[in-house]
Amino acid sequence: MKKTLFFICLFSALFSLRSVAAVPDGVIPFIFDGHLYLQSTLNDTVPVTIIYDTGADFLYLDEDYLKLKNLQNAFGRKGKAKMGGAGNSEPKLIDIFIDPVKIHCGEQEYENQITPIIKLRDILGRHTDGLLGNTHLLKTPLEINFSECCIRQLKEPFSVGLLDNYIKLNARFEDNRIDVKAKLQIDDKNMLEGWFRMDLGCGSTIILTNKTASSLNLTDTPKAYFCTQAGGVGGASDDVTVRAAKFCMVDTLENLVIDYSLNEKGALSFGRPYIGIIGNEIWSLYDIVLDPANSSVWVKRNKNKGTYAQSSVTHMATVDRTDICDGWIVNGLYKGGIAERAGIEIGDIIIAINNRLVKKITWEEQRKGLGLKGETIYTIKKANGKIISYTLFIDKQII
Repeated sequence: MKKTLFFICLFSALFSLRSVAAVPDGVIPFIFDGHLYLQSTLNDTVPVTIIYDTGADFLYLDEDYLKLKNLQNAFGRKGKAKMGGAGNSEPKLIDIFIDPVKIHCGEQEYENQITPIIKLRDILGRHTDGLLGNTHLLKTPLEINFSECCIRQLKEPFSVGLLDNYIKLNARFEDNRIDVKAKLQIDDKNMLEGWFRMDLGCGSTIILTNKTASSLNLTDTPKAYFCTQAGGVGGASDDVTVRAAKFCMVDTLENLVIDYSLNEKGALSFGRPYIGIIGNEIWSLYDIVLDPANSSVWVKRNKNKGTYAQSSVTHMATVDRTDICDGWIVNGLYKGGIAERAGIEIGDIIIAINNRLVKKITWEEQRKGLGLKGETIYTIKKANGKIISYTLFIDKQII
């Protein structure tokens, strides 16, 4: 499960089947690769692939995207600002574009006033050029259709029948964020009910805040400890993975894998107006209509079976950084998992799996899953440049 859910509709496949001109007005196709990847344009001419993040406000651009495309100075004057995020680090000083940047997405065109430059690919990999938050995309009602891998920008009043078979959630729209009421039962001793943040910028199931987890009796609960060097915009992150008996937002999901945060800082620490966040391994099970003017969230269960009951079998997390190196960087490890026990470390670069160079493994193959099982050989480049092969026996989930 960890941070990387992959079942997607690829842009190239989508647009090879139908031309861009054939896409109806107001429809934005997306790739679903744990996040919603949208094709957009900056300042009328610059193509950009962004993710939609309901946990963010406006437009952010990736530092390496700008460097590799020679766009460091393409969007006007720069300044500096401090920025934190979901990670466990202190706010950092980052570059920002202080001249407006125009972004065209679907039928809408927005002018972003301040554009932060962040290390987004360190978290999500080479296919992420930036992210777009609610300030722009949620100016109109949105249908987020995971069945058809598209977003529709809606107009009010809604067409007759649009909300047929949808269920309205108990929701609130405050401070440019969306929260919904839900119930979570980890076991007979630990049951929660309250507000959860809707976070399409999260590829997991549910992550409870540190404060919420601290209030629970989890001493005897089986758990797996996970550490990552880039768990969010705020930097490194420490989580614990457990199994929960039930989660109910509209229907009931059973035996799901969830996390809780150990972060002392950031969006998953203390003093938050929500129990935790709900990510895309849950949201992708539903087609969704967001109606900001009426503070409404409507959902309809789709045919996606999901992977919410599955935890990691490699016991590590990687990001594809073949844009800047020869492989996939190990971004996170489970304590005591097969990868850590073998000697793999955070920051290692996987250059081959079973003697196949990972830079030749397409994004489509990655999304479908490599189906690794049993004895698997990882060829890895260490920080000192040394090449070492590790053999992992891939079998059991981490929890």
